[in-house]
Amino acid sequence: MGNSPYIIRNYHPEDFDLLARLVTRAVDTEKGLHSVSAHDVIEDFGHPRHFPGNDLFVAEGGGDIIGYIGVRAELDIRRVVLSFLAHPEHRGEVVVMKLIKKAIIRAKELKARRVHVNVLEGAERVRRLMARIGFRFIRRFLELTLELSNGDVPNKNRIFPRCRHLKHGEEDKLVQIQNRSFAGTWGFNPNTLEEIVHRIRLPGCSPEDIILACEGENVIGYCWTRIYAGRDTVTRGDKGRIYMLGVSPDYRGRGIGKKALLAGLSYLKGNGAGVVELTVDSENKTACALYRSAGFRIGTTSLWYEKALK
Repeated sequence: MGNSPYIIRNYHPEDFDLLARLVTRAVDTEKGLHSVSAHDVIEDFGHPRHFPGNDLFVAEGGGDIIGYIGVRAELDIRRVVLSFLAHPEHRGEVVVMKLIKKAIIRAKELKARRVHVNVLEGAERVRRLMARIGFRFIRRFLELTLELSNGDVPNKNRIFPRCRHLKHGEEDKLVQIQNRSFAGTWGFNPNTLEEIVHRIRLPGCSPEDIILACEGENVIGYCWTRIYAGRDTVTRGDKGRIYMLGVSPDYRGRGIGKKALLAGLSYLKGNGAGVVELTVDSENKTACALYRSAGFRIGTTSLWYEKALK
């Protein structure tokens, strides 16, 4: 299998099962070396800005899919983000290099100005390859973890009485507070109502997962949570995630973010989460300090690389 010839081509719908199997197999084989999961790949297929026939390329060899690369266009900020993976038996530079070159051609067609790739810090081979292709390191993100069994999380209704769950039909409010909260931050591409609706309607998700901090009728902050079914081997509970946490610029410095975070943790614990994870930009000192104060600790780190396009 390792010596089979291969071709790089556009994704076809009939490739789906082979692609899902590749991701599951590769991630299970080398745990902790990939920033992509089977969940990520499958959920992207329904994303409003994702067009697999144009933006997903596979490496095929011996009648099997041995690698893939996805191009996620975020053209409001003139960039594309690449996610790629190759089976451990086919992780030679030739396969990955050809996949990346194919994706860069697509990025130029989309008139993007830069290409970004996120790589786990322990994946030394991939990091060296990035440098050889002309990518440069620009940002470090932290993956933080909190075991909820290690501390008491107060009831969310006592934390901030003005916190409530998002209701069906209020998705536009989430779009507004999210885009206001993250405007101008590194790597944030403004969300559309269509994208927000897509995320909320994913399997296992609901408006109930999103906690809004309000002042009167105004939404001034939010905590977007998610629970992934499947028991964590350490805490014996499901795995929870803080997907996003934001506060309106007009209300920062008043403790709204901490209250929204604690309300989110309370909700996750009440729904069976034993451990909670989140990702944060290491240069966002305010957010890092908030998460440390809540008991989060660094689990892994990932590195963002950039290649400018002419």
